[in-house]
Amino acid sequence: MAPKTEKNAAAGNVEKTVHPKHNNKFVYYGTIVIFIITVIAFVIAPSLGNGNSGNDFTFGTWNGKDISYAQGGYFAVQVQQVKDQLAAQGYQDTGDQYFAYQVWRRAFENTVIHFAALDQAKASGIAVTNAFADGQLAKHPSFQENGSFSRRKYRDASSTYKSALRSELKENALKDRYVADITGVVPSKQEIAFIKAMAAPQRSIEYVAFPLSAYPDSERLAFAKTKPDSFRQIKLSRISITSSAKDAQAVLERIRSGAISFEDAAKNQSKDAYAAKGGDMGRRFAWELGSDFRDQTVVDSVLALGAGEVSAVFETVAGSWVFFRVDEAASAPDWESADLARSVTEYLNTYEKGRMEEWAMAQATEFKAAAVDNFAGAAASRSLTVKSTDPFPLNYGGAFNLGYFSLFGELDTTDKPEIAGAANNETFLKTVFTLQAGQLSDPIVVNGNAIVLRVLEISVAEDSALGMIDAYYSGVLQDGLGKDLAQKILQSPKLKDNFIATFSRIFAPQQ
Repeated sequence: MAPKTEKNAAAGNVEKTVHPKHNNKFVYYGTIVIFIITVIAFVIAPSLGNGNSGNDFTFGTWNGKDISYAQGGYFAVQVQQVKDQLAAQGYQDTGDQYFAYQVWRRAFENTVIHFAALDQAKASGIAVTNAFADGQLAKHPSFQENGSFSRRKYRDASSTYKSALRSELKENALKDRYVADITGVVPSKQEIAFIKAMAAPQRSIEYVAFPLSAYPDSERLAFAKTKPDSFRQIKLSRISITSSAKDAQAVLERIRSGAISFEDAAKNQSKDAYAAKGGDMGRRFAWELGSDFRDQTVVDSVLALGAGEVSAVFETVAGSWVFFRVDEAASAPDWESADLARSVTEYLNTYEKGRMEEWAMAQATEFKAAAVDNFAGAAASRSLTVKSTDPFPLNYGGAFNLGYFSLFGELDTTDKPEIAGAANNETFLKTVFTLQAGQLSDPIVVNGNAIVLRVLEISVAEDSALGMIDAYYSGVLQDGLGKDLAQKILQSPKLKDNFIATFSRIFAPQQ
């Protein structure tokens, strides 16, 4: 909502911004803090000087305006602020490129949001009066001495500095006013009452779990024997080239001609996790190779090579080009091998988890039939552990969590790994909150387990717990609005995002 302006004759017709009134001062003044928390991530970043700087520091545009890194500019200030925040928390600048990406990306997004908020503020007709700007300038730490405005410090500061600071303060005031208008929503009493009604009903449950990991070894082995080709083993070395197929072919030809060894080429030109080891991948199962390629015939052609042979160049699904050297020819599966047993488990978890779920669900279904009249007895006869929870409300996805506490109660899974993440499982919550006290559920899959649960008690949250909603729901609402605003801005067609290309060039490893 854009504020109104009115003329003040006594002040020489200077426009005075008239802000909409907010009933809750905490809501108004806390809004900006909430928004800043929303858009600033605490990550580690090296200084710009650690990379290959290049000449162009433009990372994109917002509505045609360049988003560039320049000393003293908003983008640069954002980078430094994130570093300072991390330093205050005890983090050290590691110089790692991954952390650099995180902090520079966040600084870029903060700058985009800053530019967008200014555009919207100006389009809404929001204005900052000279009187307000003067007042903010006088309060700035640069001109304070012994807790009050220092004429000496103000007089000694250069005109350039004062002008730049004045512009910065006006821009920040515009942005803050716009953000406050968007996110400074005060919920009605009826809305708060509705949220409290959601938080009041609670359930406590007991359950038993049938982990998918208990799928019998005999079943795993029987499955593997239906796909023997997938569990052949081969020892390989690999070279990955990310630039082009032509470059990969050139490296391959140099190796075949003897101009360079495979190991040296891998160390100097390959771009993957095996490069430092001369390309050595160790022993691999056939199925593990398939995920890199769209065509299974690639794997078949590699498996057909003899020891010492080098493959052709193949394009991976990731868009790189690779070729292999066979260090030991492919061998038939060793059904007694512990490595094969491990690999079968990985294969099942990756491609055939449904097979294990069917087995676990069958076990759980049989248990439910026996547990209708005696839950604890049926569990004891099968050596199953029964676990129970304290009462918890329907708080899907922790929607009302504030990080360090929740407006709603929470499902505590500290000593219950079988249902870890259940607060984000729609099936679990629907099951719990549609059962009556004493009822058993049908088996459901939660966090790698088929579980059968029983509702122990239906209760109502205490008034003291519901009182948290009266005090803090406004903050949760505004936090959500701040996140929505940031997301909308970052997804706007007005943003031209060239961040990755510019960052990759600036921070490219020096050769």
